[in-house]
Amino acid sequence: MLSIKNLCISKGGNKILENINLFLARNEKIGLVGVNGAGKSTLLKLIAGLEEQDLGTISLSGTFSYLSQEIHMEILESMKEELTIGEYLIIERGLNVEEWEINKLLNYMNMQDKNTDSLLSQLSGGQKIKVELIKILLERADLLILDEPTNFLDIPTAQWLMSFLVNYPKAVLVVSHDLRLMNKGISKIWYLNDIKHSVEVYKGNYDAFLKQIALKDELLVKTLKTQEKKVKRMFEYAKTLSSRGMTKEKMKGAKKLKQARKEKEKMINLSKELIKSKKMKISIPTPYHCSRNILEVEHIKKEYIKGIPVLKSVTFEMERGEKISIIGKNGAGKTTLLKILAGRMRQTKGKYKWGKGVVIGYYSQEYEDLDYEKTVLENISRLDWGDIDRRSFLGRFLITGDMVEQKIKTLSGGEKTRLALAKLFASRSNVLLLDEPTTYLDPDSQKILLSALKEYKGTVLIVSHQPDFVRELNMDKVLLMPEEKYAYFKEEYIERVGIL
Repeated sequence: MLSIKNLCISKGGNKILENINLFLARNEKIGLVGVNGAGKSTLLKLIAGLEEQDLGTISLSGTFSYLSQEIHMEILESMKEELTIGEYLIIERGLNVEEWEINKLLNYMNMQDKNTDSLLSQLSGGQKIKVELIKILLERADLLILDEPTNFLDIPTAQWLMSFLVNYPKAVLVVSHDLRLMNKGISKIWYLNDIKHSVEVYKGNYDAFLKQIALKDELLVKTLKTQEKKVKRMFEYAKTLSSRGMTKEKMKGAKKLKQARKEKEKMINLSKELIKSKKMKISIPTPYHCSRNILEVEHIKKEYIKGIPVLKSVTFEMERGEKISIIGKNGAGKTTLLKILAGRMRQTKGKYKWGKGVVIGYYSQEYEDLDYEKTVLENISRLDWGDIDRRSFLGRFLITGDMVEQKIKTLSGGEKTRLALAKLFASRSNVLLLDEPTTYLDPDSQKILLSALKEYKGTVLIVSHQPDFVRELNMDKVLLMPEEKYAYFKEEYIERVGIL
């Protein structure tokens, strides 16, 4: 199905992949894993023919369908808003299917209130992504190449999608932070080792991979301890021989010393196997002081189409230091509300008022504040860094070296997320409006962000589909959508995070 030989690629002077050799058989289900920025998306783009390798060959037989990690940006360009879902998929995208097949998948994807006659203009960003997923699934390609397919999906839809992929009768190559949802169906793991710039192949599912990695490290530590003792004995013996008066023994000692140095070099090379990927070190600067009353929102209403309200009458208030979660299904208006409060969109009716001294930091899941045609440095040039050393600060978010000269469009989703977070936190905002900040972060990075937000002294209003993230952040209050109910946070609300 897929054969990769001696593949090499570099970006911005940095080595990404070196001498990669891989094989994917028909009907195989493979999970591609690795830390953010290791090159997972790059590898998928190379296979899909969207980027060109420096060296090596990629041979692909049969048909394939590719889901980009940037699909939430691409659909804005590809979808014509005046079309219905049916017209878009059957006429615009050329699907050879019946309408009932599309309606069936809309139902499975938790869009029971939509059908092929629904207008694209009435869909939220998350719902448009589901429509694009439906297109890919109904193409029934010989190979599905999927880059983070569960991003922006509610939990039931993510679970259904992974179940679909497990039972898909053809080959699947998937990158996902939710691989446990697909555990039963995965036959191999391709682990992209960012230290060696290689891809290691492990048989079995994701759980088996984690066990094999842990066992490998455990055996390596034992081997290193044994090797260390061996090298120490060799050096001591060589030293003893060299200290004796006889020329023959001195020569023997020199020979043993040479052997000892070779063994030490082996030990050093072996120890490199234990070097782990660098992790973010987020420390949010102390925010500017502001009034106790942060925000007053009164009866905000928003209509994209006259007579069809996305927000009906949202009313709530925030005080300094509070952490508040907006919980609701795709299309309930969560992102719309954040955009209005961030000043990126006007409400149809109602009003809101920020308190004195409030400095707003807005994290958009669409990276609205990043100019894709400019470099990293150009994107941060207008920031007031004050006494913050920008190079050092970016380094904490793993944005280092020549990466600062790369254009934003060449960065992976994880790299864009880290840059957007760096810009956000460097601003010393005392109010953070966060729209799905964990979407492109690997599990370790999510924990690091969580820890930083727990220590943050400002106010947080967050949208997240991650139940554990919301629980650990210790929310004070909740805004439930679409009921537009504002209340003190209770553990029972965790069940609704990502569910509806």
